Amino acid sequence: MQTKRSETLLVQTLKKQRLDREFSWISREFAHFLTLTDLDVENAPYKEALELGLAE
Repeated sequence: MQTKRSETLLVQTLKKQRLDREFSWISREFAHFLTLTDLDVENAPYKEALELGLAE
């Protein structure tokens, strides 16, 4: 019984660590997006112009 419980705790810990790594990667990957409208595909030309300094 104790062995099964310790295995369960180990599996839960490993899953949590994996999930933490995934969230960490996501937050780094999308750090430059400030709002949901930044993710809007129709906003892409404006964001590109803004980053190039061509937007008004």
